[in-house]
Amino acid sequence: MGYQLGLILILIVVAILISKKFTKKDSDNDQLIYEDEMSTEELNDIDKELD
Repeated sequence: MGYQLGLILILIVVAILISKKFTKKDSDNDQLIYEDEMSTEELNDIDKELD
């Protein structure tokens, strides 16, 4: 019983570590877009989505 729980915990830890590596790669590509660089249409669309 303890052996099985240990294996499950190890698998969970490995899965979490792998998922963190994938999320780091995705977040590195994120870029900020400032309000000054957006067109009025884009700003209006965002306003409509927030309301």
